[in-house]
Amino acid sequence: MNSPGSGTAKLARGTSLYVICVALAKVLGLVWVIPVTAIIGPTGNGIYGNAYAVYNILQQLATAGFPLAMGKLIAERRAQGERAVVEHIYRVTMRSLMIFSVCAFAIMWFGAPIFAHMVSLKDSAASVEQNVPSLRAVSLMLLVIPAMSGLRGYLQGFQRLEGPAYSQTFEQLFRVIAMVVGAYLVVDVWHRDRAVYGAAAATFGGFVGGLAGLILLVAFAIPIRRRERPLGYDDSPFRSGQILRMVYRIALPVSLGGLVVPIANLVDSWTVTNLLQVSGESYAQAVANYGILTRQAMYLVMLPMSFAYAIGVSVLPSVSAAKAKRSQADLQMNITFTLRTMFLMSFPTSAALLVLSRPINLALFGTTAGSDIISTVSFMSIFASMELISTYVLQGLGKMYRPVRNMFLGLGIKTVLNFALILSLHNALGAALATTFGYIVSSLLNVAAVRKYGQVRFSLRRLMRPFFRSALVAAIAMFGADYGLGRLLHAGQGVEGRLAAVIELVVAGGVGALVYLLLVARSGAMTEEEFRSVPGVGKYLGKMARRLRKPPRRPGTERLRKYP
Repeated sequence: MNSPGSGTAKLARGTSLYVICVALAKVLGLVWVIPVTAIIGPTGNGIYGNAYAVYNILQQLATAGFPLAMGKLIAERRAQGERAVVEHIYRVTMRSLMIFSVCAFAIMWFGAPIFAHMVSLKDSAASVEQNVPSLRAVSLMLLVIPAMSGLRGYLQGFQRLEGPAYSQTFEQLFRVIAMVVGAYLVVDVWHRDRAVYGAAAATFGGFVGGLAGLILLVAFAIPIRRRERPLGYDDSPFRSGQILRMVYRIALPVSLGGLVVPIANLVDSWTVTNLLQVSGESYAQAVANYGILTRQAMYLVMLPMSFAYAIGVSVLPSVSAAKAKRSQADLQMNITFTLRTMFLMSFPTSAALLVLSRPINLALFGTTAGSDIISTVSFMSIFASMELISTYVLQGLGKMYRPVRNMFLGLGIKTVLNFALILSLHNALGAALATTFGYIVSSLLNVAAVRKYGQVRFSLRRLMRPFFRSALVAAIAMFGADYGLGRLLHAGQGVEGRLAAVIELVVAGGVGALVYLLLVARSGAMTEEEFRSVPGVGKYLGKMARRLRKPPRRPGTERLRKYP
């Protein structure tokens, strides 16, 4: 017989596994860019980015909120023993997802020439020729991803998180392998056009990964379906239309919130290339620069988002629980600790991207082109992570639409600044700056909403101060180490230059990391226990904090107590 706490312990283990697998999947989703860029080049990256800019909007509409909605509704009805209603929710939702899947695929497949035409109004013939194969290759994913979304929600409703967790990693693993192998075969073995068909092969890898993830989810779902499925769902007191309204009431705000980033990417896809051509660049130059912006600079900046996502998934239920118990002390503690943990991860990453953009770019992509863009967007990771974390907090507080509004305000500012800055700077740097300003606005609006609706008081400046100071000193240390090593190694071009960049990156990055952790630990910004609570790497950070110093009390605590 199971002990009373066995179910809770099982759920906790499943939740931890889910967070780890999601973070690993996101890291795998970033890793592919290194070998694929080496094969298809910056122009191929630009074509790839254009295809995914359209796909991500349709995919987000189909999948973003459905796992959450299905999981919540199925869990509630299971708790009441309403198996017929559970079956009805599953069938109606999966049916609607399949209909949307086919419609979205048809829109993207047959609309590919129109979408490609929008990428470059000035040279539309070349744009259509280059972009249509990738647009049609990525459209195949719309036949499998919605079904994956539904099955993940179904399994989450039964608190079986292993399937959704493993499927995310499984999907990304097969996706990365298929992308790299496919691009290599097309470009290096079959000698087809490097940019056009190499990018199409890379986008097709997403369909292979999605199919692998779907097969794994079906394998997890079959035993549960056999055990839990009633003979029919005629006993359900709800009509199909009522079920759909219940699902969409939960899924819609999540889907709308998730649309902001894909729409921002589509704005870049349809404005950057066009505006760069207006500024005097050729179509080929504009596409290559767009590829550097989206597939190199933005991907590096989004690395800390994997940790921010894991932190956000962890904090949402704790904020909801504190709100339900009306425990203001717990709510205050959860929110401030979450923000400090996010700053702990994002500040050193931003410092490294700012100071080490050249060796990072050369070591990972074999080129220094776009290093200035990486440096420019380095601080974006802080505000993007803050926006993501505060969105989860607001959702935990029950304010589902407020972060959506704030994110669309930031998107509007980013769109206007895209035109102003790209045309004035004559460079893709303008789009990078516009995106950063957009994230600053939306994240600060989100934090203001957290203060208002959570009725919590904290000073964002005081929370950031120790991490900013530590990152500043670490940046100076990294710059000194990088400059000294660069002079010592006399880094040239080719293999030697790339090897020298790797050495610079490892040594200077290591020096920066040690300096940063030493200063953070000594500042008392986080205790050993708080270090240990950081998802994924907390155990190691806690050990390091204990060795460096464990202050009895954080400096400035007296001042912070003014904000209970």
